[in-house]
Amino acid sequence: MFTVGMDVDTRAYFTAATMTIAVPTGVKVFSWLATYCGAGPRSMDLPLMWAMGFIFLFTVGGLTGVILSNSSIDVSLHDTYYVTAHFHYVLSIGAVFGIFCGVQYWYPLFMGMGLHQRWGKAHFIMMFLGVNITFFPQHFLGLSGMPRRYNDYPDSYRF
Repeated sequence: MFTVGMDVDTRAYFTAATMTIAVPTGVKVFSWLATYCGAGPRSMDLPLMWAMGFIFLFTVGGLTGVILSNSSIDVSLHDTYYVTAHFHYVLSIGAVFGIFCGVQYWYPLFMGMGLHQRWGKAHFIMMFLGVNITFFPQHFLGLSGMPRRYNDYPDSYRF
């Protein structure tokens, strides 16, 4: 956003506006956690696992969003894998975890029988680990300047 040639005052406005959005979002995350903690002792059933996974991924994505809200940092990170990881954490994977949470919660009501708990927990663990193994290293790749949308990368990014 900040690379389109805005003047300094406009960049400062959008930086402040984006950082201001972070405050109610942080309040929202803390209210979700307070709702969980205030409800008394709970077992870690499948819908709750998916909800907690969503909160974790949304928080990681939100923290990277606060970093991207600074216009001078965003200019250097523009079109790198850092932005790709940020959007996947906040938008894509958050939506998928929310959908799986809803399916795990509502399926027994609609179908009259529950899903297998052990397979569901294995699905959650594999999905949570797979998402973080896939997208978390992209933050470091973006910080080192690796561009996205390239079909061939420099040798410095090889293992």
